[in-house]
Amino acid sequence: PVNRNFGGNAPRKAGSVRLIFAALIAASVGLALAAVGLSRRVMSRHSAGGGGGYADEPPAGIRVHQKHAKDRRGQARDAVREKIDGQSKLRAGGSGGNEPMRGSGTPAKLQTADGKPRVDENGMITPPHNPDHDGHRVYCMVPFIWNQPIHAAIMETWGKRCDEIYFLTDSIVGGELRGDVIGEGDADFKPYWEYPPNTFPDNVVFVNMTRTWNDCPETTDRRGKKAKKVCRHIWEKMWRSWVWVEENHLDRAEWFCKVDYDTFFFPDNLQYYVRDYKNWDSANEHHYFGALLAHKPGRPSMIAGANACWSRKTMEGIAKVYREMPKGHTGPERHKCEDRPRASEEISTSLCLKVGLNVEAEPARDDALREYVMVDPYHNHLNWNRTEQGEWWFWANKPKDAPMLEECCAVRPMAFHKYKQKELIMGIDERFYGPASLMEERSHLDKWARASDKTRAYELKVRAAMNIDQYINQT
Repeated sequence: PVNRNFGGNAPRKAGSVRLIFAALIAASVGLALAAVGLSRRVMSRHSAGGGGGYADEPPAGIRVHQKHAKDRRGQARDAVREKIDGQSKLRAGGSGGNEPMRGSGTPAKLQTADGKPRVDENGMITPPHNPDHDGHRVYCMVPFIWNQPIHAAIMETWGKRCDEIYFLTDSIVGGELRGDVIGEGDADFKPYWEYPPNTFPDNVVFVNMTRTWNDCPETTDRRGKKAKKVCRHIWEKMWRSWVWVEENHLDRAEWFCKVDYDTFFFPDNLQYYVRDYKNWDSANEHHYFGALLAHKPGRPSMIAGANACWSRKTMEGIAKVYREMPKGHTGPERHKCEDRPRASEEISTSLCLKVGLNVEAEPARDDALREYVMVDPYHNHLNWNRTEQGEWWFWANKPKDAPMLEECCAVRPMAFHKYKQKELIMGIDERFYGPASLMEERSHLDKWARASDKTRAYELKVRAAMNIDQYINQT
């Protein structure tokens, strides 16, 4: 017979059921909260250009350092107020969230209220504000591996003359960098989110790459010495960086320039070139310009990676091309606009512009065909002799009447390349923005550059064209 008498065991069974039911509810709520949190993390991280990445943190894409964001937003606001008050040094601190606080990459303006030039605490001049250049703001994007001395040197020199400057930085941090060489015995590499709050300045934006910079095997240099060098995955960093800039900062400038960390950049001369010399319209015209290279047969001409600039219209268009291009190819180059390992930045950029926007590279030269962007230290350019050296890659397919030697270079240069040490960056600033006495008294470049009369003469021509000594006298 079926026993229908549940009376004796009913209270105990009911209590057990209630406990089990409560535990299930608690577990469900916990899982739901975790799922919501995970969903928000994934959505916020993918909104900056995700896909791929590390197993234990965000998918590949771009993040501003955001750990401890809530209690650091106030610090970021304080930093912006300090800059508005005229302090020139960036204060370390996070900006919170995926989007940097507006102004966190804006260097302090060194012009006085009456528009006169101003000398900073190191004796370097910043030329006076030119109202004609108001519609030609310059955004400086520096592809970077975190290196505090170089960041400080850039921000103390040419970086403070950009309207906006951001360092698009690999998410793995560590090692002591000497140029492109990773210091011996220093393998303390870890992702940026494991560092304490306030470690990185406000204008550092991290790029979670699918390919890391610190895991390449050792190589042997020309002297037979083994060294571990930085892995060059610059193409992935470039396209990811520009997508982020277009999505977050398109309204902050009219001209967007990629500037290598070892390039000394002249933002005021770029404004002169696009506004006073070319009279270009950034909003309605496509432009992609710099040091034109045309030595690769069968390929579009390209701009040397040391310093490549484009208009806002091109910035907006190329970001769309980058978002939609194929990704994940692991084989060799196949002449397509796509993400792949070991791709050349210059070749890939020019190819994507050509096939995606039908935009060609334009040389930054004056009417005398003098170069505005030097791909090597300027004292080298002043000694390059096409007649004696022949048609090597620099001269290949350049106009036959392109000047050389002392007449090689424009007197309002936009960029000099290959200055990898802090002392050299500071030395360039002294020569071109400091009192003339510094050129003789304490220039860091003298021994390295073997400064000749030819070099000194060019420096004086540049200073005269930029009115540096006149501005210094005004202060």
